[in-house]
Amino acid sequence: MLDAYEDSQVQISEVEGDTLDLLFRQAEPEDARAILGLIQEVGKETDYLVYGEDGTGLSLEAERALIQSYLYAETSLMLVIEVDGQIIGIGDLATLPYDKQAHVAEVGIFLIHEYWGYGIATMLFEEMLEFAQGVGLKVLTLEVVTENTRAIKLYEKFNFKIVGEFSQRLKYPGGYYDTYLMERIL
Repeated sequence: MLDAYEDSQVQISEVEGDTLDLLFRQAEPEDARAILGLIQEVGKETDYLVYGEDGTGLSLEAERALIQSYLYAETSLMLVIEVDGQIIGIGDLATLPYDKQAHVAEVGIFLIHEYWGYGIATMLFEEMLEFAQGVGLKVLTLEVVTENTRAIKLYEKFNFKIVGEFSQRLKYPGGYYDTYLMERIL
């Protein structure tokens, strides 16, 4: 495993006055089952992801292999966020596979709805940006549903700009969503 990312522990106050102890760490192959379950759970909570409640379609072994590939990639990262030992969110930076694009990474994040509104997605983005800058990435890209104003505001907060739009990019029960292509130059 590469040591480009160091685990981070954060404590935040909840609305009711309690605190949440968060652990940001690299995903491990042993997390595969929990990650697949999380993907299905989040897929039930929103139509704004490329997958639904059936998840990504990856087998347990394929998910383990994917996680392993992140562990040995110098410029890619898969982070999980834990609360009380439960994975509640994931962020990933996946660099593009060609030498001429090795300075570019695609960004993705998701978080269980129950934990929205605490600033956790902001902290996750900060962790990923610090990693990206530390390993010398120059461009970050992402795709977001045009109606997902909450996510768009988060990305704009981190200086992502809309650079394109795809029509009918995601199908959901009852129609299609358009998406924006956003990027940030580091």
